[in-house]
Amino acid sequence: MSETKNSGLKIVVVGASAAGLRAAARAKRLMPESLITVIDKGKIISYGACGLPYYLSGDIESTRALMETSWGTLRNTEFFEKVKGLDMRIQTTVTSVDIENKSISLINKITGNEENLQFDKLVLATGATPIMLSGISADHQRISTFKTVEDAVKWRKKLETGQIERIAIIGSGFIGIELAEAFTSMWDVKVDLIEEKNRILPQMLDADMSFLIEKHLKKQGVQLHKNCSVTAINDIPDGLEIVANNKTIKTGYAIVAIGVRPQVELARQMGLKIGKCGGITVDRNLTTSHPDVYAAGDCIEVEYFHGKKVVIPLGSLANKQGRAVGDQLTGRKTEFKKVVGSACVKVFDYNVASTGLTETMAAQYGIPTRSVRGTFNDLAHYYPEDKNIFLKLIYNPDTRQILGLQAAGEGDVVKRVDVLGNLLMNEGYLEDLLDSEFAYSPPYASALDPLYMLGAAALNQEEGIVSANYAESPDNALVLDVRTPDEAKNYPLENTMHIPYEKLRKRVNELAKNEAIRIICSRGTRSAEATRWFVEAGHKNVAYAGGGWFMLNKESGSQL
Repeated sequence: MSETKNSGLKIVVVGASAAGLRAAARAKRLMPESLITVIDKGKIISYGACGLPYYLSGDIESTRALMETSWGTLRNTEFFEKVKGLDMRIQTTVTSVDIENKSISLINKITGNEENLQFDKLVLATGATPIMLSGISADHQRISTFKTVEDAVKWRKKLETGQIERIAIIGSGFIGIELAEAFTSMWDVKVDLIEEKNRILPQMLDADMSFLIEKHLKKQGVQLHKNCSVTAINDIPDGLEIVANNKTIKTGYAIVAIGVRPQVELARQMGLKIGKCGGITVDRNLTTSHPDVYAAGDCIEVEYFHGKKVVIPLGSLANKQGRAVGDQLTGRKTEFKKVVGSACVKVFDYNVASTGLTETMAAQYGIPTRSVRGTFNDLAHYYPEDKNIFLKLIYNPDTRQILGLQAAGEGDVVKRVDVLGNLLMNEGYLEDLLDSEFAYSPPYASALDPLYMLGAAALNQEEGIVSANYAESPDNALVLDVRTPDEAKNYPLENTMHIPYEKLRKRVNELAKNEAIRIICSRGTRSAEATRWFVEAGHKNVAYAGGGWFMLNKESGSQL
């Protein structure tokens, strides 16, 4: 065990959520004699904010569940004072910090009492605040953001009393998607999901993978409006009129979920360095530009695995950062090194996850990319509970270094993203996917994990077995369908030549070697092997549809 130092420290933590409380509790455990004060402007502290959409949907019956420990104890002020040994100041605002004299000034919002505290070390865990559209009043009765317990309680009360028949959700990130499901599935509210970019979940998915989510949302009755930048929201009798580009959308209510902004006002007042992305600048020790001030959580910039600084407001990262700060306060040398941005979201019956860079992001950073896609069984294909998953692997063709993974489907995609995310953290290459070992048993996985198969597909692509996007096939290309006769009959593709996979090897030479050919099957496995046959026979312009027919129209062929 590392030696604990500075046990008599006076520490002040600003922010009583994941990062702040984790740092404070960790430091108090390691330095029982320290005096640690936690300040927060809110009344409700330490709640699972990521669970709020599921309270709204009814999956979680009470907000209390979001504030309890796993054994049922309420994480309130009394809990943190009596159990964790912290000095709590809630509903209290920081008015100023004198960093040179190590003094912080407070005012209680209820009593008006003012107070000055001395500190040896200061931790900023001020979090992030939702971004509201310009020109919209924070007190508007029909429009709000969705961030707090109070927000969730307000909207659920409206739902329970039948006040909402139609709602517009502006922004299709995690919160927007989760709210679309909450309003639709439980309450049968008509939802208009408005996104200014050309795809849903734009920070998480490229357009080809987002297409799968869009189809699923439409199937559930969500109305999608892409490429729609909201320019105005006007009051009309009994509702709202949303103006987006040349489109007008009439609705009853609106929730703005276009992202969050790091709360750095206090840090800026203190003269701390703020990064280009708007978060507090910290080093790997989570120290700010002042050696006695640390910062953690949604208010900071972190180092992405490829070297750039980013703001990634995820509860998983905030908790890790909080522990690292707690260690640093006690003299332990725990670093918070880099992130890969692993994230997941539930979209009705779909599980969606990603890690690392999308191709869109890589292009912005000037990083070359290639990708392979595939449709896979998440379990052994013969096991009764087997589900489809769709995966897209992104890598650098110059180095073969893995850059990212996007995943969606009814099966288990999160564990694939978790595995690949850890490879990214350790600068993994395509060959590492083939060297990785995966647990196998039919109820849990197939004998060859989808990540192994994606790695093999990417290495094959570097040998000329190209995985192409079927939707982007050249106009003059011959589309060769190698599915079985029953597959082709029951789920037809137009304007294709049909030669079953089992009969194709002997017929390869029937097609001209200079002809552009795109080969498709159900998932991509047969078409990939068929592509190899053509390449070995001397064909110069042949590729297969990565992901196969399932990626084009999964809902109609889920039993293939």
